[in-house]
Amino acid sequence: MKYKILLLLLIAVISKTAFAQTVETVKNPNLPYHYLVHYPAGYKENPNKKYPLLMFLHGRSISGTDVEKVKSYGVIYEILRGLKIDFIVVAPQCQNGWDNSKLIQILDFTENNYHVDKNRVYITGMSMGGYGAWMFAGAYPNRFAAVAPVCGGGNIKDANNLKNMPHWVFHGAKDIPVPITESEKMVNAIRDAGNKRVEFTVYKDWGHSELVVVFSKKELYDWFLKFDRGLKETKPETKPETKPEPKLEPVLATIEQPKPKLEPKTSTLPLDKPAPQPQKEKEPEILVFEEPKKEKIVTVTKIDPPKKDPPPAYERPTLVQRKPEPAAKPKPTAKPKNKLNKRLENIKNWELWDHLK
Repeated sequence: MKYKILLLLLIAVISKTAFAQTVETVKNPNLPYHYLVHYPAGYKENPNKKYPLLMFLHGRSISGTDVEKVKSYGVIYEILRGLKIDFIVVAPQCQNGWDNSKLIQILDFTENNYHVDKNRVYITGMSMGGYGAWMFAGAYPNRFAAVAPVCGGGNIKDANNLKNMPHWVFHGAKDIPVPITESEKMVNAIRDAGNKRVEFTVYKDWGHSELVVVFSKKELYDWFLKFDRGLKETKPETKPETKPEPKLEPVLATIEQPKPKLEPKTSTLPLDKPAPQPQKEKEPEILVFEEPKKEKIVTVTKIDPPKKDPPPAYERPTLVQRKPEPAAKPKPTAKPKNKLNKRLENIKNWELWDHLK
């Protein structure tokens, strides 16, 4: 019995490590988000095979700098529990909400560095990740083949961009953190824009967190694989083969015609007249234009008048006449003392002083 239990535990550990080996943590300093990546079976053995790519965006509770928290729920969580899907799964971690300008860097990097079939790229997310999935797909509708938001929401202005993309929307009727109306307004706006491929699944008795079970359903991943972007691989143009033109061999003349002999010309002029001498060519006339005489410019220099010597400095007088000082005012005469004071001067008895006082 003990051996059976040990054998079962060993099998469980081996199976768990086997699944764990399919998920790797990537911390690239050149990328804005760290992420987890799952490789499908036979990925490394078949480097020439292209695989569909699925992006998973988490909710607010997993935000931070510990990317291992992304294993708490969602697609990666279900893969670690035994879900087998033939997708490359990329699950990034954000810090303060999802940013489209950062997500596009993750998408570009994964498409260029993994064996991704760009014709089959999908996106899903839950809660805040549901908002992020709709926002990202609305900003880059030409990069995704289908989208599946779970208990999320979006911007109804993106409905026109999302009208050509298949949707499968999930929400709980008793959801309190994200009311079901958030999904309803997006579904209605996308359908009004002309999209007829929108599925809306409502769980009447479920709230918010219960919808994590959606990612364990094999039906979701089979639904993704029904769609692609319809891209056609363009083969390089081949120029038509051009046959070399035949070389033309030169034709050699076999019959040579004799050249006519030139006879010397004889002069018919009479001998008594001298032969006319050749006329000299007239030299070309050179017209000389005389330049007009320039008038001499006389410069007149102004002569400044002679400077006058400055007036002599004012000499101060040696004698200073002072004003007479004012006469001193007479000192005021002392006021006459009161009669009481006069009397007090003659009193020497202090007791009497107190009495008079």
